[in-house]
Amino acid sequence: MSFRRGVSRFDRVNQWLQFSRQWHVIDANQQDAELLGDKVARYLAGKHKPIYHPETDCGDHVVVTNCKDIAMHGFDWKHTIYKFNMEYPKSKADIPAWQIHEYDPCRVAFLSIYRSLGNNLLRRRLIQRLHLFPDSEMPDFVRKNIGSQLRQVQEVVKRSDEYTAEERAAFPRVVKFTEGHVVDWEKSIPNPGRHTKPVPGQKDK
Repeated sequence: MSFRRGVSRFDRVNQWLQFSRQWHVIDANQQDAELLGDKVARYLAGKHKPIYHPETDCGDHVVVTNCKDIAMHGFDWKHTIYKFNMEYPKSKADIPAWQIHEYDPCRVAFLSIYRSLGNNLLRRRLIQRLHLFPDSEMPDFVRKNIGSQLRQVQEVVKRSDEYTAEERAAFPRVVKFTEGHVVDWEKSIPNPGRHTKPVPGQKDK
């Protein structure tokens, strides 16, 4: 005789979450634009769900914050060219990424995510559930709907000015400085004044 386990409340809630529209948030601070676009597009299309189908709209909402601090490798800000053509006379334009980012801080993240969604019929509907913000501020109704936080695609390293004095003292020394060594970011060097060339035949004072 086979025993069939009943559906618990936990299983029922998980089943509801699969079919409902969840809200996820991810921080774009110091994150690669291409890697971030691939991860956000996966949640917009619903590929993280077991009920995913290429012709089914089962994706979630994704909120991306700090888009103004998104990153690119090397000289990609200069060499990545976005091509625009509205099929009108003189409407064709090739604009580098840094110019687009200065005009609209969220546009580079939008273009990366839109390209990662692929060329399909659902792409225009999926991109409508993307919410981009240049900083960490967002409307109250968006903040109330957020239910989960996504892990960043890259680890954010600390800047040199973010380390404490104890951490700097415990860091192994590669070079041993002399006692009279001056660190430029801790103590400014006084202005020695303008050097004057002595006149021939006149002694220096």
